[in-house]
Amino acid sequence: MKKAFTLAEVLITLGIIGIVAAMTIPNLMNNYTQKRNINTWKKAYAEFTQLAKQISYDYEVDTFEEAVRMQEELDNLTPQANVVTQPVINLFNRYFKNTNTACNGNCKYGSQYKNGWNCQGILVDKYVGGKTGYKYLNGADAGYWVLGYHPTVCIQTPSYTFALDTNTSSYGRISIDVNGKNAPNTIGKDIFVLNMNKLNEVIPGGTRNFYTSEDYACNEKAKYGGPACSKKYLE
Repeated sequence: MKKAFTLAEVLITLGIIGIVAAMTIPNLMNNYTQKRNINTWKKAYAEFTQLAKQISYDYEVDTFEEAVRMQEELDNLTPQANVVTQPVINLFNRYFKNTNTACNGNCKYGSQYKNGWNCQGILVDKYVGGKTGYKYLNGADAGYWVLGYHPTVCIQTPSYTFALDTNTSSYGRISIDVNGKNAPNTIGKDIFVLNMNKLNEVIPGGTRNFYTSEDYACNEKAKYGGPACSKKYLE
């Protein structure tokens, strides 16, 4: 007599394997996705650090704002207080190839929600039903945080998409979406932030008074949790 597994035993074994797989594969996929996003963020941060040094050398200035003002003069544009969208695009186009730009002066605070921002057309879906699709770590809607409170430049590169806010006290604040429209569209998971106004020191969120408040911590319990993850994942 040859011994073998019965059909019932085989089915039970397969069932157990299926249950274990159903429990572990999603976690493995999430871990893989998160590691990929963090690696893309590290790459982006390194590229912007190098870019800042190159801009400082090419324009012979110390701050990003000074470089933009010089570009404004090169473009023969009338100087404006803060709305410097086109010079910023022209500046970045010197360094980023094969890019797609949006918000060419069309992103106006207060009117963008009627049809959705062009920037959001690149990053996520349009502003619909009072939400942009972006979230904080606690799951709350992040509104238009990622794109800034004022006219913003959005540029899509082959590796990631970034938006630059040109009208804040943190001039040179850049939000980087490492996987575009793909989920989770959550600050601190696939969206990171840096400031490159001081070209000799590009700082990530969570560093030197740049999103260092507990409200912005890399913690799901924080009110606006997520921005400080930018520094955490570089460590």
